[in-house]
Amino acid sequence: MDLPPRSSLDHRLASLAAAAVPPGTRLDARPDPADLGRRLELSLARMSWEVRLGVLGALALFEWSPLLRHGRRFSRLPPEVAHRWLERWAEHRRALPRLVARMLLTFTKSYHLARPEVQVKVGADPRRLEEVPTPSPQVWPADRVIEALDGDTRLSAEVVVVGSGAGGAVVAAELAEQGVDVVLLEAGLRQVTAELGRDPGRSLREAYVEAGATVAFGVPPIPLPLGRTVGGSTTINSGTCFRVPGRILDDWENRGLPVDRAGLSRAYARVEERISVTELTPELLGGSSEVIALGSAALGLRAGPLHRNIRGCQRSAVCAFGCPTEAKQSMDVTYVPRALTHGARLVCGVRATRVLRSGGRASGVEARDRQGRRLVVAAEAVVSACGTIHGVPLLAASGVRSRHLGRHLTLHPATKVVAIMDHEVDGWLDTPQGYSIDHYGDEGLMFEGAFVPPELAGVALPFVGPTFTEVMEDYRRMAMFGLFVADRPSGRVRRGLGGRPFITYRLHREDRALLQKGLGVLAEVFFAAGAERIYLPVAGRELQPDLDAARHALAQPLDPMDLELVAFHPLGTARMAANSRDGVVDPEGRCWSLPGLWIADGSVFPGALGVNPQLTIMAWATRTASHVAASL
Repeated sequence: MDLPPRSSLDHRLASLAAAAVPPGTRLDARPDPADLGRRLELSLARMSWEVRLGVLGALALFEWSPLLRHGRRFSRLPPEVAHRWLERWAEHRRALPRLVARMLLTFTKSYHLARPEVQVKVGADPRRLEEVPTPSPQVWPADRVIEALDGDTRLSAEVVVVGSGAGGAVVAAELAEQGVDVVLLEAGLRQVTAELGRDPGRSLREAYVEAGATVAFGVPPIPLPLGRTVGGSTTINSGTCFRVPGRILDDWENRGLPVDRAGLSRAYARVEERISVTELTPELLGGSSEVIALGSAALGLRAGPLHRNIRGCQRSAVCAFGCPTEAKQSMDVTYVPRALTHGARLVCGVRATRVLRSGGRASGVEARDRQGRRLVVAAEAVVSACGTIHGVPLLAASGVRSRHLGRHLTLHPATKVVAIMDHEVDGWLDTPQGYSIDHYGDEGLMFEGAFVPPELAGVALPFVGPTFTEVMEDYRRMAMFGLFVADRPSGRVRRGLGGRPFITYRLHREDRALLQKGLGVLAEVFFAAGAERIYLPVAGRELQPDLDAARHALAQPLDPMDLELVAFHPLGTARMAANSRDGVVDPEGRCWSLPGLWIADGSVFPGALGVNPQLTIMAWATRTASHVAASL
């Protein structure tokens, strides 16, 4: 799809940014039209044509929306009129205008606030990562890595693994260490460690699916950031590591699933040693973590540091955009190099389109790169580990037949509360997700740290105009903390246009009530720690000047379309079951309907875990690898 002329695109974005972030006392930098247009053009280039069409369509709709009332396009309105028009959309009582405004502001606010001269105005130090030591790049065996196809290509192996994230990288390494010939396929590209996290916008473009614009459509629509790079989402996640709670294993056993708890514990221990799982030490905590620790202690809530897969952390505080020091022991740092060292081959930049069949069994994988060049890998066994979302269209296109495929989606709907404290917090002097409140874990409610650079803090705040500028000028006093719920299976993934996934989700009323309770808990914690005011993620009820006001706001019923949510841990779309009637794979990960095909990612779990799932996916994949090896 052709883009509008750059001059037109630049002007529209600059007009939006000027209305959203007008000059304040300190934050007085004007939008740079050329920079805004360049950044959007780079992002659009990483999106599928469907998503690109949605973004450009929303931009055109908003640009022409004032024509009937004001006789002009938005970019030609006087500044005060433009501000009022944007505010009308951003705070509209109907959800659709708010969603259009939110999409456009996600780009314009973040692009404007990403400029170093703007970050200085809000008190952030855009050069602080320049002092972070850069590691020597890992040297991967050149004869085992194909970074780009030079034409149609055929390979053969004993096992082909699709996806290099928490499931696929582990399976590939475990098999390679046993002498199995493995080819590992990855739709994304390998990232240069030294560049990770230094420009969050670049990381979104290069390491996230659809430049971070994946959405679960429904009530409400929920952004669902997913990694697409060597290492998958482990490269751009928080690094938080939990073992699965015992109550979840009890539930699995009640479903008739045999759980070898001793074997699973050994698998956990093996993974934890290899990725250096450790509890955060005090010197790695600060910022929002200190605020939450103070408030939790005042209220008698159980809270403490999280376990993370780190080694030599420099507290760069950009975990969600990739670790620039390789301190986070993600799959691209640990298991993928281990697999290559033991003889596995890696092909980057290819998207698997279908599993091949021969004699009624899986016999390989067909994939294509962005230029349409075809790769065929013949194999004795196939392991799908491309995730809960992207695994569904691959399996559907491959003839996997199960009424459960794509259903039972859970995704841990999450939100956050932003507080302006009575002192400077400097939230970047913290591990972004290093602390938690687990007091309500048995209820399915988990609180974990969250802090982001200015360009994404702007996205987290729904305001526009002078109110937004005033809040951002308090960036140094800003604290932020998140929460998510262990949700009921309320979503579905279908094979959409171009073989890409189409995600739908409807927030269950009990999960909405749990989110409402969580917001109340965070309000109590922040005010107990000395907050001057807080901002709730609820349309029309954002600013709360004191605890009584927050309690009153949260005592009223919440319309799900008024909630600003995000999600991070999709699970369940190819769930395991004791028989083929109730699931897609057996308890060992073997596909019921296609011999020779295994699934080793979060899609096999029959329900939400209530904790970050990456460690459990790795442990489960460790055990699946042993079953695959035994089957060869």
